[in-house]
Amino acid sequence: MQVAPLPENETERLQELYSFELLDTAYDQEFDEIVKLASQICNKPITTLTLIDSAKQWIKAKVGIDVTETDRETAFCSHTILQNEVFEIPDTQLDPRFENHPMVTSGPNVRFYAGVPLHTNNGYNIGSLCVIDSVPGKLTKEQGFALQVLAKQAMKIMEFRVTNKQLQHSLAVQNRIISIVAHDVRNPMASLKSILELKEQDIITTEEADEMLAISSKQLGATIEMVNNLVDWGKLQMKYKRPLKEAIPLHSTIENVIATAEIAFSLKNNTFINQVPESLVVTCDNQLVQFLLRNLITNANKFTENGSIAVGAQVADDKFSITVVDTGVGMMETTVANLFNTHKNFAMPGTKDELGSGLGLVLMKEYLDNIGGQITIKSTEGIGTSVTLELPSM
Repeated sequence: MQVAPLPENETERLQELYSFELLDTAYDQEFDEIVKLASQICNKPITTLTLIDSAKQWIKAKVGIDVTETDRETAFCSHTILQNEVFEIPDTQLDPRFENHPMVTSGPNVRFYAGVPLHTNNGYNIGSLCVIDSVPGKLTKEQGFALQVLAKQAMKIMEFRVTNKQLQHSLAVQNRIISIVAHDVRNPMASLKSILELKEQDIITTEEADEMLAISSKQLGATIEMVNNLVDWGKLQMKYKRPLKEAIPLHSTIENVIATAEIAFSLKNNTFINQVPESLVVTCDNQLVQFLLRNLITNANKFTENGSIAVGAQVADDKFSITVVDTGVGMMETTVANLFNTHKNFAMPGTKDELGSGLGLVLMKEYLDNIGGQITIKSTEGIGTSVTLELPSM
């Protein structure tokens, strides 16, 4: 028996397969009808619709066979996903790749096999539609064409379901953004409008207006920060479980984030230390890494004055971590415990009374949870705070 080699794009292929969320799920009528029709058109007693995982072949729909999964090594369909057209074996006993295959020498006694890969819109073969017989044979031209058409129809059903999930997800994201904006942006804008109207009608003095505008300015600063976070979070959410896989030079990425906050560091008389080696490259979504870094570094600067902020990183196996440490005011244990509680969360003013919404950390944790990441915060009042992000290498 010859074991099929792994496709060159195996890592990406598996990511594509998992994005369909079909493994180990219940049978459904649409796929059952496709395999029944394929069996009738090709006049073969066994037909399966399979998905090829890293170690298993999952049988999503079937006719004439009872198994629900097999080892990938013994799966004929593992060979099919290496093809772009119909993969046909007229007589397995005459093919040196399969003549001593356990499914040939014993039940179900496969003598004939023909499969078509399930080819996604992104160019990956995630499984196959195949027909099997216990006697040698050959598909007619019409049967081969029909098998290809049915495989495409099965793939269209899968793609449609993913698109439908994406649309539902996008609507949920949009509704959440609208809800937050309506609640947290409207109030500061309305407050500013009221101050200007009161001054214009000479109901308040210039001194009173200036004092109110100073307060309103802080509120607007927090609002702008919140809107920026919402925009970045929204962009990430719209990728719907398909973050980009990029090689990121982490040291220079951190430098780029710091460059945009240089004035803010200067105003607080804070020193920034980039402890990440220039040679360190991680694999992740660059937009995600910048979103996370910008939030952590901005927060560290907000609660630190005449101090230092350092960023370090570590890589281990299939994940990496980023740690931001500041010498700021720190937090009580009860405050740390409630940072991600959307019902108890409250924004603390910075060392210069900068306001914030507290939304950034909540959005960060929510996205990290979705991709299998983690955030850990340790803090001591009067000493400082350490925040560590652990992310999977994508």
